Amino acid sequence: MKNPDAPLPDPAAHVGILLISHGPLADALRDTVRVLEPEQEEPLGALSLAWDEAPESASGRLQKAIAGADRGRGVVLLTDMFGGTPSNLALAFLQKGRVEIVTGVNLPMVLKARALAREGKEPSEMARTLVEKGRRSIVAAGELMETEKRPA
Repeated sequence: MKNPDAPLPDPAAHVGILLISHGPLADALRDTVRVLEPEQEEPLGALSLAWDEAPESASGRLQKAIAGADRGRGVVLLTDMFGGTPSNLALAFLQKGRVEIVTGVNLPMVLKARALAREGKEPSEMARTLVEKGRRSIVAAGELMETEKRPA
């Protein structure tokens, strides 16, 4: 049950986005997005876990990163792969409607996440849309080219 005395979220605030990965992937994705969208000033969080990092340490850093990414409307966590340490640690923070997790992050998903956040979408709606975006952005170029070259 919601606390009636809790402050309402700022309607201008966006859902936060936090990238989480093994190794430097999250930082690399964030840096790439900054080059592709230099005019966008919304923060994009990134947490790259060291390969030998203890789960307790990583979980503590993740908790802080989620808190830092949340601007009052929740956070969408984009992790590198389902079943990996980043996703497994993130599951402890899953909170319906506030903290959503989407695995298998790719660059088109990150760009779409930022657009959805700017549109004011809620975390659960963002998660559903990002799963579809991620699927549609994976293409076997050779198969696509063969299909386009075939006569109608």
